[in-house]
Amino acid sequence: MSTEPAIGHASTLVTQEMDSGGPTPVGRHLTDWRIRRGLGVADLAARADVPSQLIEDLEAGEEWVDRGRVLSSLAVGLRLDPAELTGQPYMPYGPGHSTVHSLGWYARRHLARMLSADGNGGEADEVRLAELTDGVRVADDDGELASAAQMVPALLELIGSPLPGDADHRIAALRAAAHVAVSRLLRRLGYRDLAWNLLSHACPPPEVRPAVLEEEVWLLLDMGQAELAVARARRESADVPAKVLLPLAVAHATLGREAESERLLASAQEKANSARQRSQVASAGAFAAAEVGAYDDVLGRATGAACLPAGDHSALLVLTASARTRLGQYGAAVEDLAAAESLAPLHTRLNPLTRELVSVLPALAQEQAEALGEIAARLSVK
Repeated sequence: MSTEPAIGHASTLVTQEMDSGGPTPVGRHLTDWRIRRGLGVADLAARADVPSQLIEDLEAGEEWVDRGRVLSSLAVGLRLDPAELTGQPYMPYGPGHSTVHSLGWYARRHLARMLSADGNGGEADEVRLAELTDGVRVADDDGELASAAQMVPALLELIGSPLPGDADHRIAALRAAAHVAVSRLLRRLGYRDLAWNLLSHACPPPEVRPAVLEEEVWLLLDMGQAELAVARARRESADVPAKVLLPLAVAHATLGREAESERLLASAQEKANSARQRSQVASAGAFAAAEVGAYDDVLGRATGAACLPAGDHSALLVLTASARTRLGQYGAAVEDLAAAESLAPLHTRLNPLTRELVSVLPALAQEQAEALGEIAARLSVK
């Protein structure tokens, strides 16, 4: 089995021990799309610049995807958005998921109104706009996606469109911040096209531009466009804003540029002035380490991220669960997965990596089969 470092194929320890019950979600979609494109395994391997063995293992259920560059390479080879391979946005399962799933409809309606002659919507209520924007952002941070989603329709009504004579700097800043809050939520749900369209209408004043740029870089990364993410950040300014250093560091790691990734992380660490910011640096370092296959480093860096909000902490726990699985620590991996779901249920269930892990862990962590089955049922995954 290939262990090509450029792609970071998994350890043989894990794949040799797996007695798979079938391919993961990415593996299933990969097979379907490869056949639709009329490609053999070798053809796709050449197009995607990945080992043929990796594709065979994914399709046979003996491997899973836990790195952005692997997913984006396969998507490029198939001429797809990475979401087509992960299955996002997922069909709603349960009332909370149904609530957040409806955001796609509200976002489309909002964008249509912005493009219409009647899209301006009048003068904004500054106090209410600030209140709802903070509410969406805090609920998202706290892992309460359904609560955040419930506030979005009213927020979109208040955002309106930039008025021709809108010279009120505070209102412009609030509108841009609201676009970022809603776009981040849409990105988490898998509505990346809608998130990008919303960001393109943010029209931020200078002090809000770093927050918009940060979300744009994260969004491009999720779209499998690490090179574009780097170019976007560099195009804005020679001096990259502090908020953008972390997604930029992950982007460089995704591209295999470890030295530049570490330089950016060190710069972010120097500028961090709170426990939360230092935790965010540690978390980004863990995600960067995962991209280069440094699984022990993933776990080491994750220990420094103790002050993350629940939503971000859950994503980090899913990442450490994957790293532990790669290292053969199956029981601990299941514990991390369960802890992530306890912290932020919908965040965890809508994370594509969660679905990959729930597909591969039952064959590895047989003593935790019951707990994994319960998680799978809540994901509506067998």
